[in-house]
Amino acid sequence: MLTLAAADTLAAGASAASMVTSTIFGMELSGGTETYKVLDQRQLAASPATIYTVPGSTTGFVRSIMVVNNDTVSRTFQYFRAGTAAANAITPVFTLGAGCSAVYEDSMGWLFYTASGQLMQSQYSAIPPLDNWGITSAKGETMDRNYCVETNTTLTTTGQIYCQAIWLQAGTVVTNIAFCSATTAASVPTHYCFALYTTALALCGSTADQTTGAWAANTLKTLALTAAYTVPTTGLYYLAFMMTATTVPTMKGGTARTDGTLSFTATAISGISGTAYSTGTAPATINALAAKVTTSLWGCVT
Repeated sequence: MLTLAAADTLAAGASAASMVTSTIFGMELSGGTETYKVLDQRQLAASPATIYTVPGSTTGFVRSIMVVNNDTVSRTFQYFRAGTAAANAITPVFTLGAGCSAVYEDSMGWLFYTASGQLMQSQYSAIPPLDNWGITSAKGETMDRNYCVETNTTLTTTGQIYCQAIWLQAGTVVTNIAFCSATTAASVPTHYCFALYTTALALCGSTADQTTGAWAANTLKTLALTAAYTVPTTGLYYLAFMMTATTVPTMKGGTARTDGTLSFTATAISGISGTAYSTGTAPATINALAAKVTTSLWGCVT
């Protein structure tokens, strides 16, 4: 619980005005009388500003804070006490995905929820953090880098779309996709890109067409999406790699499977789409994974 003396203040701001709603619940104690009330409710301004001042001869107690992002894109928010300078900040700059919410509860800290009400992150000590062995800034991997044997994986022939499953948490903001080539470099590439798809094979985001950009052997390639994508629902998605070239590079991945039957059973972990790739960015939708593969590759999002 936050305790505020008479004339003390709380301030808050968001990354855009009138998009993030803040509601503060608590109690005011004055002359021995407890008054339980909504201390403040408003849509935050784009710059930090005072939103609640404790009345004179009163002690204020903040029990909980609810924050809702009403926008269709991710927004940030931050709270301050007794001023709006960096030295007065009582939270970091939190990011909320489109339609997501955050709740501060006494003794539990901040809880973050998806637009459908799923808990996606908690500061409560009883919920341990997940291990993350990914590269710097990685938010999800197709396989744990710590156990990736970096097999020299022959991936696809030219013009094919290879999909590899990845588990992503709701609210994750994806800005880049990365893959790593193995011992064979791309030879005379003409077009290639990386993409993120749902398991229904609808495009979530794509990188720009890399045209003839070189990709050497044993090289990590990180490409930015043309627009950041906020994951709406926790679950499986597909990272996709597609290229037209004289020789498609081999990729780092896991040990080859015996025949791919188990991994291709719905929902398939990896496979090649029935849609061909020729030029440009990734298709808006692709056909079902028509060819099972024995390969698996490492990839990640940042």
